[in-house]
Amino acid sequence: MKKYFILLCLILTAFQAKAQDTSAQALDAQARSLKTNSIMFAPPLDQQDAQRQAYEEQMRAQEEAMRQEQERLKSLKPVDLFGNTLRIYAIVNGEILTSRDMQDRANVFVATTQIPITKQNKEMILERVLQGAIDEKIKLQEAKNNGVMISERELAESFQNFASSNGMTIDEFSKLLQTAHVNQKVFLTQMKAEMAWSKLVQRKASQNMRISQSEVKKAIAEITKDNQKQKFLISEIVIDKKKGTHIDQLVSILREDPRFELYAMQFSQSPTAKTGGHLGWVSAEQLSDNLLKKLKNMKAGEISDAVSVGKDYYIVKLEQKYTPGVDKMPVPTEAEVRSLLQSKKMEEIAGKYLRDLRNKAIVERKA
Repeated sequence: MKKYFILLCLILTAFQAKAQDTSAQALDAQARSLKTNSIMFAPPLDQQDAQRQAYEEQMRAQEEAMRQEQERLKSLKPVDLFGNTLRIYAIVNGEILTSRDMQDRANVFVATTQIPITKQNKEMILERVLQGAIDEKIKLQEAKNNGVMISERELAESFQNFASSNGMTIDEFSKLLQTAHVNQKVFLTQMKAEMAWSKLVQRKASQNMRISQSEVKKAIAEITKDNQKQKFLISEIVIDKKKGTHIDQLVSILREDPRFELYAMQFSQSPTAKTGGHLGWVSAEQLSDNLLKKLKNMKAGEISDAVSVGKDYYIVKLEQKYTPGVDKMPVPTEAEVRSLLQSKKMEEIAGKYLRDLRNKAIVERKA
C-alpha cells in the first residue's frame, strides 16, 4: 500500500524544483546537457548521440515501469465473485457465512497480499479465503468461551499501529481501505480474531514454555553433529492432497511470481506458513526419497514440482546447499537455541490447538 504514496510523492517532487545557487562551471555543464541550436553550448556529435540514446532509453524504461504499475493496479481491482446474489456460503458451529462475507474477505485478501484474483487462481484463493473465514469464526468462538476479550481500546490501538507501520494516519489508511473496496468492519473483525487467538494461545502455553538447560545443550550437540552431513536450506508449501486440485497451477504461479514467502503464508498448511514457509537447514536423511532426489538436481532459487509425500503435496524452494568439508556452518549460541526451541514449542501448541478445534467444529459448506 505504501507504494502508492511513494509513487505519488515522487511525481509531486518532480514538479517542485527549487532554485539553487550555482557556479558558472555548473551552468555551462547544464547548458551543454540541454538540447540547443547554439554552437557555443552544443556538445560533439558523438556525445549528442550518446546523450540522446541514454535519454530515450531512460524514457522507455520509465514508460514501461508506469505501464507495469498501471497493469498491476488494474489487476488488483476487486473481482465481483457472486454478483448481486446473497446466499449462505457456509455455517460454522451455527454461525452463518454469506456470499457477502466471502466477497468482503476476498477483497481484504487482494488488498493485503497484492495477489490479484484471476481465472487461474480464483478457486484456490476462494478455498483459502473460506478456510480463513472458518478459522476466524472458530477463534472468536473459542476466545469467547474462555472469557478472552479484546476491548475497543485495544482494537483501536492495534488499528492505529497497523496504519503507522505502513506510514499512514488512521484517516489515510481508512480511505485506502475504502478505495480498495475493503469493508473496514470486516478488516477489524479479522484483526480482533487474531488478537484474541494470540492471547488465548499464550494463556494455554504459559505453563509449558519452560526450556531446560539440558534441552538447550542437547539441541546444540545435535546441531554440531548435523553439520557433518549434507544439508539444504529450503522453504516449503504443504498442501493436503484432498485440497490439492489446483497444485500444478500454484507451481506455475510461483515460478512467475517471486513472492514465495507470501504464497506460503497464505496457502501452506504447514506450521512454517507463519514464517513464510522457511524450514531452515534440513539434512539429507531427514528428507523423503522423492524430495531428496528433487533437491539434489535443483539450483539455488529454483522451485520444485509438486512432490507427493504421504497425504500431502510439497512444493519446495531451494535457497542454498551445504556440503560438509567444503562449506562452513556456524553453531548458534545458547540464547539463539533457547529462543528457537521456545518458538517451536509455541507453534506446536498453537497448531495442535487449532487442529483440535477444527476437528470438533461443525462446518456445513453450502457452496
